[in-house]
Amino acid sequence: MGLGGVFSNLLHLGAQLIAAVGAEAEAEALEIGNQIQMANELKELVRLLQRIKAMLYDAEEREIRDRSVKLWLQELSALAYDAEDVLDEYHFDVLRAQVEATHASPKMILIQLQVSYGMLDQIKQIRSKFDEIAKDRIALQFFEEDGPRRFNTDVQITPTSHFVVESDIIGREWEKQKLINLLPSESQDAQIISVVTIVGTGGIGKTTLAQLIYNDQIIRQKFDKLGWVCLSEDFNVQRLTREVIESITRSSCGLTNLSALQEYISEEIRGKRVFLVLDDVWNENRSHWELFRAPFKSASLVRILVTTRNESVAKIMQTLPTFNLGYMSEEKSWQMFQHYAFGEVIHNTGSNLEEIGKQIMKKCGMLPLAIKSIASLLRHERKEESWREILENELWKSDACTEIFRPLQISYARLPTYLKPCFLYCSMFPRDYRYSAKELVQLWIYQGYVQTDEFENAEKVGREYAKQLWQRSFFEGKYEDKEFNFRLHDMVHDLARWNSGNGCYFIEGETTPKFPKQLYHLYVDHWEELVEAPPFPSKKFATLRTLIMSHWVKSLPSGFNFSEAQKLRALKLAPNVYLEPDFSFVNFKHLRYLSLYGKCFERLPECICSLYNLKNLTLKDCPHLKELPKSIANLVSLEELAIYASDLRVLPMSLCELKALRKLHLENCSKFEGFPSNMRNLVSLEELTIMECDNLEMLPLTFCQLKALRELNLIGCCLLEELPHDMGNLANLQILRVVDINVRSLPPTLNKIIRTLALEVSLYCRAIGWLELFADLEGTLILSGLSCVRSLKDVRCANLASLHRLQCLILTWVDDHIFHIWDKNVLHLCIDGDGDASSEIDLDDQPCSLMNCLQPHPNLKELKIEEYPGLAFPDWIKNSTLCASLKSIELVRCELITLLPFGSLEKLKYLKIEKCYNLQFIHEESLPLVLEEIEISDCRGLISVTGIKRLKSLVKLEITSCGELHLLDHCWDPETCIIIVSWCPKLREWCSEHNFYYEGSKSDKEAGSNLHELRIKHYIGHLFPDWIGNPTICVSLESIELIQCKSITILPFGSLDKLKYLRISGCSSLQLIYEESLPLVLEEIEISHCQSLISVMGIKRLKSLVKLDITVCKELCFLDHCQDMVMCIITVSWCPKLREWCSQHDIDYHEDAELDDCGTNLLPDVNEYSPQASSSLSARAQYHQIIVKLKQLLKLLHSRIWILLCDANMRKIKDNTIELWLEELCYLWYCTDQVFVKYIDEDLPEQVKATDASPPISHIRGLIEELDGVLNRIQLIQQIRSKVDEKDGSLRVLEEDIVLYVLRPCGILIDGYK
Repeated sequence: MGLGGVFSNLLHLGAQLIAAVGAEAEAEALEIGNQIQMANELKELVRLLQRIKAMLYDAEEREIRDRSVKLWLQELSALAYDAEDVLDEYHFDVLRAQVEATHASPKMILIQLQVSYGMLDQIKQIRSKFDEIAKDRIALQFFEEDGPRRFNTDVQITPTSHFVVESDIIGREWEKQKLINLLPSESQDAQIISVVTIVGTGGIGKTTLAQLIYNDQIIRQKFDKLGWVCLSEDFNVQRLTREVIESITRSSCGLTNLSALQEYISEEIRGKRVFLVLDDVWNENRSHWELFRAPFKSASLVRILVTTRNESVAKIMQTLPTFNLGYMSEEKSWQMFQHYAFGEVIHNTGSNLEEIGKQIMKKCGMLPLAIKSIASLLRHERKEESWREILENELWKSDACTEIFRPLQISYARLPTYLKPCFLYCSMFPRDYRYSAKELVQLWIYQGYVQTDEFENAEKVGREYAKQLWQRSFFEGKYEDKEFNFRLHDMVHDLARWNSGNGCYFIEGETTPKFPKQLYHLYVDHWEELVEAPPFPSKKFATLRTLIMSHWVKSLPSGFNFSEAQKLRALKLAPNVYLEPDFSFVNFKHLRYLSLYGKCFERLPECICSLYNLKNLTLKDCPHLKELPKSIANLVSLEELAIYASDLRVLPMSLCELKALRKLHLENCSKFEGFPSNMRNLVSLEELTIMECDNLEMLPLTFCQLKALRELNLIGCCLLEELPHDMGNLANLQILRVVDINVRSLPPTLNKIIRTLALEVSLYCRAIGWLELFADLEGTLILSGLSCVRSLKDVRCANLASLHRLQCLILTWVDDHIFHIWDKNVLHLCIDGDGDASSEIDLDDQPCSLMNCLQPHPNLKELKIEEYPGLAFPDWIKNSTLCASLKSIELVRCELITLLPFGSLEKLKYLKIEKCYNLQFIHEESLPLVLEEIEISDCRGLISVTGIKRLKSLVKLEITSCGELHLLDHCWDPETCIIIVSWCPKLREWCSEHNFYYEGSKSDKEAGSNLHELRIKHYIGHLFPDWIGNPTICVSLESIELIQCKSITILPFGSLDKLKYLRISGCSSLQLIYEESLPLVLEEIEISHCQSLISVMGIKRLKSLVKLDITVCKELCFLDHCQDMVMCIITVSWCPKLREWCSQHDIDYHEDAELDDCGTNLLPDVNEYSPQASSSLSARAQYHQIIVKLKQLLKLLHSRIWILLCDANMRKIKDNTIELWLEELCYLWYCTDQVFVKYIDEDLPEQVKATDASPPISHIRGLIEELDGVLNRIQLIQQIRSKVDEKDGSLRVLEEDIVLYVLRPCGILIDGYK
């Protein structure tokens, strides 16, 4: 089971370490006493490690089944760990001696290096134990020499064929049809050979899907020759070609020469249409593939369907897009389980076996092979105890594991040796854990799993490891180089646990953890339920190398002897776990990674500075930490340092003696004033991040001498007004992020490195003329706030026409107060209008004059214009010479424009027009013939669009919400052009005449049939489109949420016979809800903040209704109700005109007397908080308004929490998930209480209360941080609730209100300070 894999890389690293340390000892210490003996022992230990490594590598190539052999390997692996510990300890002593000799003579290091006799004894014991273990080597037939890697032939691969019993296949109808439609497509005939790859993890059904396609009648009719070959291990071109010949000719082939084979197949398929399936391909050699496909060019058409588990294989072979096969739906998975578990027997619905079976099916993670294997095992077993045993036991420990994991085990066996320990390490985390590649790669490095030489970057190699595991379908998620987050499928996670040999373990609230015999890596999710004292035997911690605690851990359990874990390489403590003041790290000699929270620290414990092997130190939430010790320079191996300390003012000079430091991160250090003057001494510093350091005013002059600096992040430092002039001297700088600081321009010297620099910069600017100094600027330039420009001279000085490398230009007249970190290579300049007024411009002619000055270079490819207030565009925008490379144009909210002048732009491929309200006609001369995609939306004055039929290259036309549009010419092939027409009522007949589905294309209609949940937010129309209420389109719709649809007056949902849940919030124009608007099958209704709602009828008809919740509807006075609705929980809150009605019908009514007019003011006009609306108020007055709104919202949130708690108490629910949900509700109550105490009961600091002064920016930022915590808690509560299929939208409404009416105004208020 690959027991040696987890140690192979570790031993490789250990051998490298020994080579270095042994050489040092031999060179420097031979003349000093027992150093000679130590050097000799080290040499022997190196030799021993090499022998162990060879044995484990050889074992890795085998499928070990004998228990005695497994035990032998475990002992050998444990011995390897012990050997590495000794080497590591010796290296620690060398580093300690170097530190202690820093201020002494260089020769003194030899004297100070004390070699412990205990260490010599340890080496001798290791050698002796190895000799004892090695006596059994002959019986196991292992050899010492480290031969080449061999494929594990003991993992049997079952060959495949095209034969399949279709009646046994469940699901995959949609996938099959999509691939069938693609394969014979004549549109691809320009390419004789086309390849489609199906990519997915083992056991997901790739071969089954290929079999269904191969046997489909459409395929057999379309192709003359069909062939099926299972490749499995070896992509031998000669053998593969012979097997293809035998498959398509149905006769044996005696040829052996490759040239003869290729000539034969070339003649056999000449002029014919060929369909070939290559199943289970592993080849990553492009030359082999090119050689194989060469003879197929004689055919008239070749379609090759490839199945593989590796994305890299797909990239080498494919000519058409990869088809990533996903997991089965829950419905289809249950059908498959029933088919194999119950056979033809129709089992009693609602029986215990059925309920247990559904839980087992979910445990299989929707993986077809796992479902089939487990269900088949249970087919002839009808005892409930047997089924429960499968359910309650770990699947990876079950009797069916061999069959289930066989395809996955093949994938694992084929992993390169260096990837195996990295994959197995993931088994220490629980199922559904969201891995961050950045953190995981660090842990791999600190465990020694990442192999590098002296010229390679370990993080880069580690990210490549993660990418390879993703390509091989072990990791799930969208791969991104910048930030890759992923998860393991449940079955893949079980595979890792199956192969890890129990060395990795995680705790998820078990009352009595069953620790493995050898515990190396431990993750703790939460252990509040651990009640035994002591629950952890000390010996279990003696071998521990990783300990990571999640945020859920609130304290250490009794009996937890933390000091025993002295072999740790990585330690991450939870936020609420504090170390005792006298706790010492002195004995943690092996520690590489330390992350802890220091709420009680005023000074970093000195003992941490004795961790000479430490490479990564993270100090989070240290509000009282005022300084770092001078002895921090002792951390000679430290590569990464992150500090979150609001009281920290300066860094010690000694910090700059950390020659190995590569990354320095300072965040939320609000009192931080500056860096040491000797910053140049950080010779290895590659990444510097400074975030939310409000007191930082400048960077030191020596900052520009950081020759190794590659990445600089300056975010939220509001007093930083200037960047160092000599930043251009940072020759290795590759990434510069500058956001939310008071810098007005970039230093001109940056132009020296601008070609190699990726900018992610957002600045407020009074002028933009300095842009002329950056002629080599690349990527995207965003100019916002153009309405504030006061000097054309300054804009002309910017000379955008000289920026010849610029790819994208975005021009917006809005004063954009919200800074964005876009993609790389983006410079965002927001003009605040306080520039040179010596050349005032004519305001009536400003837009067009200004646009003339913003003419870009002809190399520009993308142009976006927003909020342009002019009547016409300047001449340059329609000049085919001046816009020679322009491929994309977007016009957004250019409300006065009446004509489009783009007809002569010969390269324009994409045109988007949005909210151009005065645009009435789009003439054919306005549209260039090369257009491929057009999007038109919310142009309410648009009447006609002509010239479409001239656009032969058009592949997509999308028109949305153009109420007056009634003329649209049409003459194109619907097979090559996608037509989407939505919410254009005057085009309804046109769509009918031309056989287009109104409101969307045919694919939209098909998608609608599979739609289960619909959420519509901020819809501006008075009526919904017809399809929303159409039961033939929304055939599966079960949930609808309407949020802030302020113009809607009628609900059209009465015919939706699957609708279970309806939520209506903030629909201020809705007055009546008729009985025909509500389908009879509704189970839950939530109505809130509908200020005009008067009547809700038809409730008494809803026999399935179990919950009705109405909140803050001040005009609602009628609600029909039937006394028979005893099973329905009705909650009415803050609806004053229903108070009496509730009393008559014995329904609880909830209201807070302190809220004026029953929450009338809870939904103010959003414009109330715009800069224009609040400009006449002082900052103090604005802040007071915000606090008043916040007080109302938090009182409403308190009441909502109370209602939910009472509701759950009435139901007496005992489910664990519900209990967790209730616990989080209580904690949310506590969090809101804290906000009350800090910001409402005393809403301004003392020094501000008695004056007209503005509240400090730090005070407002503190409020924002507190509310972010509240919102995160609300989101977590909603996620937990969703796991039990219970919907409650009331908290989500309040979450949205807090963002809209508190956080957003606070952000605007902070912007006003600048």
